[in-house]
Amino acid sequence: MLTRIIALSWLPWAVIFPAIALAQNSSGKVVVIHYEAVIRECSEGRRAFVEFEKKVAAKRAELGEKNNELLTLRRQLVEQVGSLNEQAQRALSMNIEAKDTRMKRDQEDAQKEFASMQEEIFRRIALRFGPVLQKYAAEQGISMIVDSSKPTNQVFFVNPTIEITEEIIKIFDAALATQ
Repeated sequence: MLTRIIALSWLPWAVIFPAIALAQNSSGKVVVIHYEAVIRECSEGRRAFVEFEKKVAAKRAELGEKNNELLTLRRQLVEQVGSLNEQAQRALSMNIEAKDTRMKRDQEDAQKEFASMQEEIFRRIALRFGPVLQKYAAEQGISMIVDSSKPTNQVFFVNPTIEITEEIIKIFDAALATQ
């Protein structure tokens, strides 16, 4: 069983290393790009994410006000527990519970909305970015471009000489400026 686990753990490397060696020994090149950085740092991405952050800040402020209101009600319940009758305590407790539930839903909705907004920003820019990257790869004789922005891509080492992120950002911004 242990031998099988060890053999299976080396399987990806048995596939990846020959592919990289073949690509590097062919007429093409292998380069690395930090895709998320390109999207976030290109001029269009910076503008989009500034607007995105404004919306996030506004929603945080709104949720912060609701949280403060909730804290005030909880404090009120604790401070007035002896002076309120049972019915008033129950009503205040129910009000707190309802506001707490609403706030949790609002937070979840905001998280979903912001995730959707980020996906839309990435999708919109990626549609314009793809042809620029393909043209660059063809002009430079690149056989493979590896994305190093996700930990699941398992890029363990990148020689800085094959990192093209900054160069691509400049090329992409120039292409957007001419459109």
